[in-house]
Amino acid sequence: MDDQNITDIDMKGAPVCGRCFMLVARYAPQVVAPTGTYHRECYEAWYFGHHGKRPRLLQGTNGDRHRYQIRDVAA
Repeated sequence: MDDQNITDIDMKGAPVCGRCFMLVARYAPQVVAPTGTYHRECYEAWYFGHHGKRPRLLQGTNGDRHRYQIRDVAA
């Protein structure tokens, strides 16, 4: 009876996080880097472990507010 209320979510084509190897949900906070797509929490934890500070990220535009990009250090 409960099966009629379940909505199937198609996760085909969803990127896999490069740190934890789990699927990155469509509207989850995510970091798009040249090396791949990561959960924001996974990327920040990795960056903090290597550099001792939080990464500087740029928030996406209105259509992609959940996506962050790495701020270029040289700029």
